[in-house]
Amino acid sequence: MKYTYLLIVLFITGKGLAQAEVQKQKALDSAYHIATNITKSIEERLNAFSYCCWKSVYSDFNQGLQYSAEYLELAKTSKNYKRTSQAYHFLGHTYMMLGEVDNAKNTLIEGLNFSIQHKTYLGIAKIYGDLGNLNNSIGNASLALNYHFKSLEIANKHEINVEYARSKINIGEIYEAQGQYKLSLETFEEALNFCIDHNYVGYMASIYESLGDINVTIKEYETAEKNYTTAISYAKKLSNNHRLINALNKIGELHLELDNLAKAKTNYNAALEIAATSKAVVLEANVRTNLAHLHLQQNETKVAKENITWAIQHLERLNIKDNLDKAYVVAAKTYQALNQKKESNIYYNKAYEIAKTTNNINTLKLASYGLAEAYEKDGDLSNALMYYKEFNDYNNQIRNKEGIQDIIRIELQDVYHQKSLTDSITKANEFKLLQYEYEKKEERNKLRNYIAVLSIMALILIVLCVTYYYFQNKKIALVLAKKNKLINAALSDKEILLKEVHHRVKNNMQVVSSLLYLKSKNIEDQKTKDALIDSKKRIDAMQLVHQKMYQKGNYQQIDVLEYFNDIVDLLLKPIKLPEDSFTVHGKELWLDVEQAQALGFILHELIANSLKYAWNKTAIRTVDISIIKTENNIQFSYSDNGKGLPENFDITTTKSFGMKLIYSLSTRQLLGKTQVNNTNGLALNITFNAR
Repeated sequence: MKYTYLLIVLFITGKGLAQAEVQKQKALDSAYHIATNITKSIEERLNAFSYCCWKSVYSDFNQGLQYSAEYLELAKTSKNYKRTSQAYHFLGHTYMMLGEVDNAKNTLIEGLNFSIQHKTYLGIAKIYGDLGNLNNSIGNASLALNYHFKSLEIANKHEINVEYARSKINIGEIYEAQGQYKLSLETFEEALNFCIDHNYVGYMASIYESLGDINVTIKEYETAEKNYTTAISYAKKLSNNHRLINALNKIGELHLELDNLAKAKTNYNAALEIAATSKAVVLEANVRTNLAHLHLQQNETKVAKENITWAIQHLERLNIKDNLDKAYVVAAKTYQALNQKKESNIYYNKAYEIAKTTNNINTLKLASYGLAEAYEKDGDLSNALMYYKEFNDYNNQIRNKEGIQDIIRIELQDVYHQKSLTDSITKANEFKLLQYEYEKKEERNKLRNYIAVLSIMALILIVLCVTYYYFQNKKIALVLAKKNKLINAALSDKEILLKEVHHRVKNNMQVVSSLLYLKSKNIEDQKTKDALIDSKKRIDAMQLVHQKMYQKGNYQQIDVLEYFNDIVDLLLKPIKLPEDSFTVHGKELWLDVEQAQALGFILHELIANSLKYAWNKTAIRTVDISIIKTENNIQFSYSDNGKGLPENFDITTTKSFGMKLIYSLSTRQLLGKTQVNNTNGLALNITFNAR
């Protein structure tokens, strides 16, 4: 029964919304009828056109384009300069929302010259702001900031409050994009207070959206979601599709960062539907880029390809560079997932080229790594090494930049905490003031009822004591909670740093391995070449340890069974024939990093020894490896079916470098005992105690 009631409520609500939309369209049609009626006065028609534009250019861009174009045409025939300037603003804004950059630029410059000529300061401030937004959308942030400051100067000088607020918001958005977060936060707070004081509801969506962006930067994710949700609410109330699409897209990005893929997809689809309906091409392209990234994470490569192809086609057609490099990287990864190497390399190159011009380090890092992998797979090791070096350089630059951003983030968090403390002190002072007024009032009543006053004062004293102790305990709890949070954050930062160290060690080893491989290619002497290849394989085995630690997030222990399998895959799998048998026995076993690494070296040397000396070319090859733990005792065994070691072989006195290394590691590093059996091939056992 309750579901029946719910359906009835939803039906009534939907019907109400539909009726509201119909009523809105009727009002627009009625106003448009007046605007196009030549029997009406010019002033009436201009007023009607102004109404039509206000109600359409922020929600239905195609309808807004029609109304604003006709509005401008009529306004030019009159001597109403304010209306003409306003019409230029509406038309330029609509072209910009539809992605027609050249038309928008020409219209706005023409409108600016007209407004300056006729000294319509409101129009000058508006169009300066529009030109700022246009230049920011095509990646010219410096010129955009210049235009916004001009708009702010005109608005401040002539007390145009609406444009003053608008300029503040636009400046704050550019500061945020440039990474000047503290300046951005101060600017947005000034704009928010100004809008609250003047009841400018229309700009609330923009401000809350931007505050949400800063919250994401300082990792205040819950606050960010609240601000984005508030922005969505204001945008819906005002039918501002531009802000609604942006806010939905950003809340989708937030959920994607938090791995809430279902919520991210819901918000992206909602933004896409509105952008497609209102034909906001640039905004739709940005949403589709994010959707493609999401579908790629869910292995839905076909849908990802459709979305990213649409986005790139329209961004290239409109010559929009903002977010184009991001779209190219997503396209490259999509074609890589589809195993279309040629197309993937083309998009990595495009992303690399555009990122070089815009100096986008994040894109350069991703593109250089993608190109390095592609060249390495194609056997072009020289180019592969060059791009691997570039990848390391960009990766280090990003880490340094992230370090600076972490400092800024901590400073901003301090600003937030300081603000919260100030608010608490203000509330406490208000409480004390109310208490004082109450006590004074009670004193005035003493003469009328002295006994009642004494009773009330006693009761108040008890309440104040309880309240005081309650708030004291609450403050202590809050302080402890904040300290715990700071401690947890510090531990998290140290863990990230440790992870980064191992990641860099792995990357550096990878570069050294590549250098050794390249050097071996250019060496004629076979012994030198073999020595270089052996060194490369030893470094690869070392690299596996750091890779395991980085992947698992455990920097003290390694699963040696998995580690052994990786070494076997690295050394034996490439040369395995169907009749060969290479097996690793045992259960999951976590050992100290140093012990695991020593065992890895020993296993590497044993396999290398077998490959060199154990078998004839036609022999069927068998390698059997096992590791078993009994209480605190570890037993490692290795055997092959090869020729075995020479007669009277003594591992303690051997001159073989590999066997010396095995003996040294087992006795000095593992503090264990080594036993060699040379009956049917090579068999070696090492026993030691786990740390």
